[in-house]
Amino acid sequence: MVGTLNTAVCYALYAALVHWSQWHHNLALVADYVLGMFLGFAMHRLATFGDRKQIKLAFGKYLAALAVTFVLNLAVLDLLVAAQLLGPLAGQAVAVALVTLVSFMLQKHWVFRSYQQATDAPEVAA
Repeated sequence: MVGTLNTAVCYALYAALVHWSQWHHNLALVADYVLGMFLGFAMHRLATFGDRKQIKLAFGKYLAALAVTFVLNLAVLDLLVAAQLLGPLAGQAVAVALVTLVSFMLQKHWVFRSYQQATDAPEVAA
């Protein structure tokens, strides 16, 4: 639910910047991700994932995961728009749908992985 809300708010910003403000889709995507970076981290941190102890480490990992998803999103969006398969609004809708799974998996299994889980993992005998 948190990810859906963050995605909806950020897509609304993107659409407003592209459609009404006539921003280039890449610049609007940067604004989308900047808003999503702060809004998404705060909402996920408070409501979704377990690690509440390692905020600096989690934020650094969140930024790294966001960089990966941004590059993937940008590549898909630019490919769709440059090939004239879709316009910037529909292209971003498709791109965000494709990168959402990558983003979720990175956040769940790496960014917000509980510190307690990581330290309590049983050791593997050699």
